[in-house]
Amino acid sequence: MFEGWTQIAGLLAAFCWAIGGMIYSRLPASAGALNLGKNLLGSILLGLVIVAFAKERAALVGLSAAAVFWLGASGVVGLLIGDASFLRSLQLLGPRRALILSTLVPIFSAILGWTLLAEVLSREKLLGIAVTMIGVAIVIRERAGPATGAPGGSSLAGILHGVNASLCQAVGIALARHGMEELEAVSPVASFVRLAIATVLGAALALASGRLTRWARALSAPGVRGRLVVASFVGTFLGIWLSLIAVGVLPLAEAGTQTSTTPIFMTILVAVIWREKISLLAWGGTLIAFVGVVLLLTSG
Repeated sequence: MFEGWTQIAGLLAAFCWAIGGMIYSRLPASAGALNLGKNLLGSILLGLVIVAFAKERAALVGLSAAAVFWLGASGVVGLLIGDASFLRSLQLLGPRRALILSTLVPIFSAILGWTLLAEVLSREKLLGIAVTMIGVAIVIRERAGPATGAPGGSSLAGILHGVNASLCQAVGIALARHGMEELEAVSPVASFVRLAIATVLGAALALASGRLTRWARALSAPGVRGRLVVASFVGTFLGIWLSLIAVGVLPLAEAGTQTSTTPIFMTILVAVIWREKISLLAWGGTLIAFVGVVLLLTSG
């Protein structure tokens, strides 16, 4: 692996999420079931990595209660609540339109910093927010075909789920940073704790609501389980780990800019792999949103 690969970890995470999003959007299972399945598989894979290295085992055992709390809270908000909304948005809007809403994450991060931390939003940042919102509005207005075998919602519901997912991701990232202070940037421990706690709580809620058995059957169906494993490996195991590496080694603005390129990768992938015809307006909206994100995160 080439030297300095961590400097583009956010871009690699964005690419992994684009691939994972394409697969998840075509799986005929509920968003809640898919979320529990990908969290379980992701935590198992990360757990195997930790078990294989004594240094990571020691880091996990030595993690303070405060770090576990912050990482756990991040997992609940970002991976349990946020990802369930994200997966439902994928099903209702299709991966390309759903992922363009992820460009709202840095906007929510800026607003949270402004309201909770008294960080000042410069005119350049306000312009970046406005430009991003224009790009998002252009893309989500474009009509798209059905994305999945999981019906039962409207485009408006998909947009609301996508907005909620972006808000939860922004809050989850902020919470995770508190829990990562004791760990090296490339350590898988933080991602494992987030996923494991989200999995345990998600399974408990599914059991209490009587959905666990039904979800297990849906995920084990022949047309689902293989693709779920692939999506979980690429989008959850690799994607979440790489995104936290980016947060750990880069300034938050730079890491956010890299991970916000997912819609660009997605637009290219659906055009090449699915042969989906992308209008010039949609290409333009995607690029406008990305320019807004770069302006927001690189301005002073």
